[in-house]
Amino acid sequence: MSYCINPHCSNRYNPDSLEVCQTCGTPLLIQERYILLKPLRELDDYGQSEIFLVNDRGTSKVLKILKEPKRLQLFEPEDPVQMFEREARTLQKLRHPGIPQVEPDGYFTLLLDKNSHKPESQLLHCLVMEYIAGQNLEQWLADHQPIDSIQAIDWLKQLTEILEQVHQNEVFHRDIKPSNMMLRPDGQLVLIDFGSTRPMTNTYFAKIGGGGQREITSIVSPGYTPLEQVNGKAVPQSDFYALGRSFVYLLTGKHPISFPEDTETGALCWRDAAPQLSSTLADLLDDLMAPFPGQRPLNTQEIWQRLTDSSATATRSTPTALLSQTPTQAPAPTDPKLPQLRWLIVLNIGLLILQMLTWGIFLRDHYRPTPPVPSFEPSISE
Repeated sequence: MSYCINPHCSNRYNPDSLEVCQTCGTPLLIQERYILLKPLRELDDYGQSEIFLVNDRGTSKVLKILKEPKRLQLFEPEDPVQMFEREARTLQKLRHPGIPQVEPDGYFTLLLDKNSHKPESQLLHCLVMEYIAGQNLEQWLADHQPIDSIQAIDWLKQLTEILEQVHQNEVFHRDIKPSNMMLRPDGQLVLIDFGSTRPMTNTYFAKIGGGGQREITSIVSPGYTPLEQVNGKAVPQSDFYALGRSFVYLLTGKHPISFPEDTETGALCWRDAAPQLSSTLADLLDDLMAPFPGQRPLNTQEIWQRLTDSSATATRSTPTALLSQTPTQAPAPTDPKLPQLRWLIVLNIGLLILQMLTWGIFLRDHYRPTPPVPSFEPSISE
């Protein structure tokens, strides 16, 4: 079974034996190499994009299609096509196992039937990227208990390293949340969905620093997006806020929006829901989620150093490695009076031995048996 790439096709299912769609006549082999196998999220008529699992000459990959290049809202200044192209460029230059890989020819456009009555919708923008096997962390948590300090530090270090690569390439993500964190079967985390990335340019920072009306498209995920980003003025530290909020969810199993905020400081009141967490790590998460960007860590190096410090104090409530070992009996507690008692016993035994030796010498000297006196009887001579 293969799918037709045409979003306007009324019946996109096709048998494997066909080369063109049996409904609309669109070729089923895209760019002479890609065959659409199945959608990776539900297809609908309202979303701007679709995502498919595709077969690229025997290798599974992901195809993202921008099907309706229209702005979501009239006041949004960023063109969806520009954002899509930016995602492609960002992924093409980033090289890290925690980021989906895109080949140089992974971005292309596809012109559908030129005779269609909807010419503005016939140019599809397509992006082929690495397929990441596994679950996102939102799905993972639905089947597991909230994580402990050790797991949190491991995952935080992985994501901090990924963000280091992203920020070093002068972009920031703007949509960090558990559903955009994939967990490979080998335990490696992958940050996905770079469609909201924003370059760090002088022009951008001049716009957000000028005050007044919003200048930049606002990407909002309730519970994870900081206020400055809601106002269209995201900065690299906005990614740190979303990272901290994501780990509140992973450590407590509760969406961050369900926790109250301190009325005076604006800090999230969440610690009581994660008693397994070390205080040093909790302090770091609170700093990541500080209400104002200037209160958060300056960069990923600072986060990494604090994670290293947290590793020394974190303890696992139930170490997984110990579950398979045969439990050993703990030694009985030592009574603090036992050493004194042992000395008394030794002293008494020593005195007893000394008394026995003294008594033995006394008996030897006073009750020694008297030797027999020889008899001298006169002899009778004959």
